Amino acid sequence: MIRNIKFRLNGKDQNLELREEALVLDWLRNIAGLKGTKEGCREGDCGACLALLGGQAPDGSMEWRSVTTCTLAMGELENRHLVTIEGLASAGLTPVMEAMLDEGASQCGFCSPGFVLALTGYLVSGAKMDPVEAMLAVEGNLCRCTGYGSIRRAAKRLAEDFSDLPFGLKERFSVLADRKVLPKALADSMADSKADMPGGSVHKSGQTASMQNGSIVLGGGTDYFVQNPDPEPGLAPSFSDQDPASRRIKEKVLGGKTWICLGRAVTESDFFASNIIKKALPGMERYEVLVASPPIRNRATLAGNIVNASPIADMSAMLIALGAELEISSKDASRSLPIENIFLGYKKLDLKPGEYINEIRFPADWSRFAFEKVSKREHLDIATVNVAIAVKMGADGCIAEVRCSAGGVAAIPLRLKNAEALLTGAKPSLDLAKKLGAVYAESGSPMSDVRGSSVYRKRLLERLAWAACIRLWPELKLEEEIMA
Repeated sequence: MIRNIKFRLNGKDQNLELREEALVLDWLRNIAGLKGTKEGCREGDCGACLALLGGQAPDGSMEWRSVTTCTLAMGELENRHLVTIEGLASAGLTPVMEAMLDEGASQCGFCSPGFVLALTGYLVSGAKMDPVEAMLAVEGNLCRCTGYGSIRRAAKRLAEDFSDLPFGLKERFSVLADRKVLPKALADSMADSKADMPGGSVHKSGQTASMQNGSIVLGGGTDYFVQNPDPEPGLAPSFSDQDPASRRIKEKVLGGKTWICLGRAVTESDFFASNIIKKALPGMERYEVLVASPPIRNRATLAGNIVNASPIADMSAMLIALGAELEISSKDASRSLPIENIFLGYKKLDLKPGEYINEIRFPADWSRFAFEKVSKREHLDIATVNVAIAVKMGADGCIAEVRCSAGGVAAIPLRLKNAEALLTGAKPSLDLAKKLGAVYAESGSPMSDVRGSSVYRKRLLERLAWAACIRLWPELKLEEEIMA
């Protein structure tokens, strides 16, 4: 559907009549003539089409995140700021480009713009400056030429050279401009407050993918646009409520119990970065690297992940184990539903026309949590199977409450009540871990496909249940005995 869209591109305000359902990648290359943004996988997997997207964070401040433009709709640019490789290069070579060149990190050059954007985004973000964090920033970028050693050297050099970057947004942008990471005019524009953006307010997108009044409502689009890489004209999607509150994570007391409440537009990056989540679930952030890549996590919403209804979705498995409930809303009413009950069959949901997930909430009093996953690639890949377990320990050292889930073994992600029955009231031990593995191995009816045979999946389930027990009760040192 064609409509007027106001946004900022490389520091310059735009006010254009555009197809809101068209992908930003196609518009940049074919209409705007900015060919530096490359088309690679068209699935958000390779990072060749990376750009930096600026908008309003849940706390009202300005934020910048790397995104894949092959999974980003033009309508998502409303009142936001997009920076491409041409914007960075408008004043010549930057220190990021020089580090890539000096370390031999660019050969054929096809992927180089994406790496430059990712590393520049790392400097812009104000994240901790160290080589490990710098390499995490390029997790979503693939290169067929270099072998990555030279890219690691470039990332390490940048982390060392910019170790003194200030945390404050305006101060950081001032330093980045002085040191020519960003052209001065672009840096000033990127540091603007929300009031200075075209159209006034900045909103952050992210509703659940569903049908509402005949129009599709998208979260980040990271699933939808992979399945629909050439959206039909006239799609007329709805992207958000233009309400940053929909990305907030907060604690709420309901029925005398404290719950963690996630707005419908909370992204995977929001979830793992949240101090509320880290406090309620210590160590949860370690699982972030197992879920997609930074550009995808920056856009993918938890609600959208649920509604995509994949039987191997990592976040669905985690949320089932955490005992999540969904607040499902429509124009006229709301209802609450345990997350496992929304899945009716393969890609089938208990969502009526006009309904969408408005909030996700789970209890804040779990003692321990474990998530395990095996995929064909160690990172950046969907699971062959996954396992999640949340426990609440009693004062007597026994398991007072537990929730277990598994993905990749049925048409829907499963809550494993038989595993929960085995564990409830029991004292953790080697024998219990082995029994749990046997219960997991017999769960569901896994199919055989390119990711593994049914027999392989059953063996994986057993081993991942063992691994979860090792992680849940490290004091038992189960790893020394469980394979004996």
